Amino acid sequence: MAELYNDKMAGIYDAMYQTFIDYNEEYKLYNNILQKHHCNSVLELGSGTGNLALRFFENNQNYLGLDASEDMIAIAQKRTSNSTFIHGDMREFVLENPVDAILITGRSTSYLISNEDVYYCFDSVHQNLNNEGIFVFDFIDANRYIPYTEDNQSILHEAICDGITHYRESNWKLTSADNFLMEWTATYYTIHNNEKEIIAEDFSTVRVFTLNEIQLFLYKKGFEILEIMDRKTYAYDTYVIVAKKKKN
Repeated sequence: MAELYNDKMAGIYDAMYQTFIDYNEEYKLYNNILQKHHCNSVLELGSGTGNLALRFFENNQNYLGLDASEDMIAIAQKRTSNSTFIHGDMREFVLENPVDAILITGRSTSYLISNEDVYYCFDSVHQNLNNEGIFVFDFIDANRYIPYTEDNQSILHEAICDGITHYRESNWKLTSADNFLMEWTATYYTIHNNEKEIIAEDFSTVRVFTLNEIQLFLYKKGFEILEIMDRKTYAYDTYVIVAKKKKN
């Protein structure tokens, strides 16, 4: 995944995702949850190019972003220069001060490919939340995603970046039934003189989860599930989990 997030590809990624994610709707979803639980400070893990950060900033909210890609943080900082971003790993991070809520957005839980990854991440979230703080994240539902990819093995997206139309052709393949690991490959290209001109090719191993797995991970790491939301997204269905850190 590193190639996707570096240099010019970060800009193409940013343009591509804005064609199939309604960030106003995303912000409304998460903000409604935060307001419901009276959260005054929020950390977003996997903050990317700052599309949600901008909306939190425009509404004068106490927001902090964390991402593994310095190039994507650079785009985010240009988008909302007054917001604060940390370059770090969502599996292991320490904040100066705990927050009321932590979000993992954009199905970024898919990159927690081992049980150890999940445990480290959820433990870091737990350690950096205030007592009874709120943990909100979405994840890809294995029960629906795997049949979907078998019936739809290739998906094409189109976006304009720097005045040029780019395409992304994505393919999935189940490689391991142990943790429901998928090989995700993507070819980014444009059309030049009626010929396909490949810009970059990207490969990632991603993980999809069953709801029961997620429930057990949260239980083991000291969270109480408050709400499970079944949500339709751009290519497949996901769950959004709202959990609360139990009192020490």
